[in-house]
Amino acid sequence: MDSINFYQISIFLFQGLIVASLILLLFRLRTIMGMGLLFTSLGLFQFIQVFLASTLYFEISDTLLVSPGSSILFSATLFAVLLIYIKEDASTARRLIYALVIANVLLCFLLISFRLNIEGADSYNPFDISTEFFYTNVFVLFVGTAILFLDSILIIFLFEFISKYVSSLFLRMLLTMTIVLSFDAIFFSLGSFWYFDDIIKILYSGLVSKVFTGIFYSILFTLYLKHFEKETYRANHSTFKDIYHSLTYRQKFEVAEKAIQLTENRYHTLTNLVPVGIFMTKADGKTTFVNPKWCSISGLSQEQSINDGWFKAVHPEDRKKLKKEWYASTGQSKDSDAEYRFLKPDGSITWVLGQAIPEYNEKHQIIGYVGTITDITEIKLYEIELSRLKEKAEESDRLKSAFLANMSHEIRTPMNGIMGLAELLKEPKLTGDEQKLYLDLIKESGARMLNIIKDIIDISRIEADQVTLFTNEVDVNEQTEYLYQFFKPETDKKGISLSLHNGLNPEEAIIQTDKEKFNAVLTNLVKNAIKYTNEGQIEFGYKQKDQFLQFYVQDTGIGIPKNRQEAIFDRFVQADIEDRYALEGAGIGLSIAKAYVEMLDGKIWLKSKKDKGTTFYFTIPYLQK
Repeated sequence: MDSINFYQISIFLFQGLIVASLILLLFRLRTIMGMGLLFTSLGLFQFIQVFLASTLYFEISDTLLVSPGSSILFSATLFAVLLIYIKEDASTARRLIYALVIANVLLCFLLISFRLNIEGADSYNPFDISTEFFYTNVFVLFVGTAILFLDSILIIFLFEFISKYVSSLFLRMLLTMTIVLSFDAIFFSLGSFWYFDDIIKILYSGLVSKVFTGIFYSILFTLYLKHFEKETYRANHSTFKDIYHSLTYRQKFEVAEKAIQLTENRYHTLTNLVPVGIFMTKADGKTTFVNPKWCSISGLSQEQSINDGWFKAVHPEDRKKLKKEWYASTGQSKDSDAEYRFLKPDGSITWVLGQAIPEYNEKHQIIGYVGTITDITEIKLYEIELSRLKEKAEESDRLKSAFLANMSHEIRTPMNGIMGLAELLKEPKLTGDEQKLYLDLIKESGARMLNIIKDIIDISRIEADQVTLFTNEVDVNEQTEYLYQFFKPETDKKGISLSLHNGLNPEEAIIQTDKEKFNAVLTNLVKNAIKYTNEGQIEFGYKQKDQFLQFYVQDTGIGIPKNRQEAIFDRFVQADIEDRYALEGAGIGLSIAKAYVEMLDGKIWLKSKKDKGTTFYFTIPYLQK
């Protein structure tokens, strides 16, 4: 044969048109007649296609053989499966597949039984019809049945996969059926005709004829879907559900999957938005999920927090107790409630309130725990600060009570001296020296009382925040020289030496500061040194350090115990000292000095060794006009 037999091709196309029209007509009438008639027709096609596939192959050219049963009827059956799947649902398509497979299997066994009839008895054949059909190779039929089942399943998966990437209805059907029919041609030819000499010709013919038939049927079925089911067809949409009215099994699964996904998205949105950390665990207490807020609070990533990893973020002091309580609660299937601390990599501490409740399944069995952590750092800091302020208020109240008692004693002592000495002055027989002595003692007691009253007024003004700075020019050297001359007689009287060391020349020693407060600070420190030094020496002075003048008052007195050094500048602290370090005075001089130094933008500190002496330091800004 030198050319293609177009006459046979046109007949095949006509046969295909008739078969497709019958399928589509019966499918169109499904709402009136149901699917039974269509199923019956497809079952009949199986019988005819088995007969034709076993008996008739037509040559189209030297290299092409076409079986009308395999190419026309079998291909139409597969297209019917696809049509029912996309327009009805998977359960109907599944029933059709099972029906076709069962029909083919029964047909195989019927052929075997008919052959046994023919071989086992004399037959009567009045019309002299050939019985060769009943000697068809049953193995071929079983192979065809198996491949039919695989073809039907492959149609569903391929169509769903291709629909995700191809929007054209025609291309979806064409690609799906071309692949499926090619698969069918290859495996049916290899499975049924593997021992034939012309197997290559059969394989090639099956591929060409079925691909051509696939294109032909794709055109017909697409036209039907667009024009006869057009009320449900929408062009240029890439989603499967936009083209077909009824949902397939796969579509229903996707709808359910999307609903689940929507729920999960909403869940994740909520967990991402809530201002508390959320975690989930398994029934044994091992963590399976934490939200971003939990990670922000703890300082760990989601990966680091899984299982028991979250304990790494817990403060080492809280870790052991929390772990024990957590697993005790999960072991007893109880709610959990605990306060603990997270220690972040940067060293910051976050206080949290952790709460968890069991999660149950439909059998009321615990499948895990869902919990939250709430950042309560501000609350805890407030509680700590409140506790500290309470303790401070109680301490202050106690010190003030002690101060009032001490002040009463300090005022009463010089007052008693004044009153007693005044009575003694009434004696008429006093000598001149005795009168002078009594008057000096009265003067000394009055000065002492005046100093106490002045300190009380100063500290009251500081407490009430009513102290005002008055900045003017101050000659530092002149002020230190004055204090030296003022205190020199007192130190000489106690038998201790007093020395002064100024660190600037006279022209450099004039600065801008509050003279009254500067003098008060230095006076308090020198007086304090004289009070607590019984032998040795006292030295005071200053030197320039960067933009500050650093003053010092050094003595060889009794020193200050280490456990008292931090509190020595607190108000009324001397009132709390009950040993030999508490000498006369209200105990507020150093607190006044500290308050004034800080007002002058400086700082004050000390170095001291018990029984070795003390050095007080303070700074004020070196500001010149």
